[in-house]
Amino acid sequence: MSLSPSKRILLAESIVVFILMPLAIAWFRPMNWMYIMLWLGLLLALRVLVKHHAYDFRTDWNFAALNTANLRYMFLRFIPFALVLTGFTLYAVPERFLMLPSEKPQLWIMIMLLYPIISVMPQELIFRSFFIRRYATLMVSHRTMIVANALAFGWVHIVLLNWVAVVFSAVGGLLFAHTYYKTRSLAAVFVEHALYGCFIFTIGLGWFFYRGAVTS
Repeated sequence: MSLSPSKRILLAESIVVFILMPLAIAWFRPMNWMYIMLWLGLLLALRVLVKHHAYDFRTDWNFAALNTANLRYMFLRFIPFALVLTGFTLYAVPERFLMLPSEKPQLWIMIMLLYPIISVMPQELIFRSFFIRRYATLMVSHRTMIVANALAFGWVHIVLLNWVAVVFSAVGGLLFAHTYYKTRSLAAVFVEHALYGCFIFTIGLGWFFYRGAVTS
């Protein structure tokens, strides 16, 4: 079935923004500008959301979804993944296990406090709020969108030049997109993403998720 002109434009846009741009960044490696580009992307995404998708911040964040049932579900689902992440860390980089909190506790505390705001929040607004609204008409179902969203979220981590960040982020993308559809709450996804991210940095797997892994 052929796509309409508007859908073709959206498809081309998604390919450029979420496939070609990460590839270009991985190639040219402007790593010192990574967070600046992330926040510029956030501002552009918000502009499109407000202008073309009647975006409402209060509805999207939906803090009411941070209830006992949803938090319990996310935490129980986190436990087996935490065990897998810990096991992988001990296998792949045992020398880095718990290195950050034990050797650099002040830096660890700073990351625990700032990482959710500086990194998680813009990522979730771009990949969940923007991506899902912007490209909804290209998908045949919610399941298709969840898979596409997860693949895009994993692929963008190619900028870190290692397969661990790509694969693990794709798995995380599946979880976060599912939570977004389940709770209709960016706040819930923000909490979940921050939980996984802070845990990854705590146990030592964060080496694959920041530019130190690229420049080593």
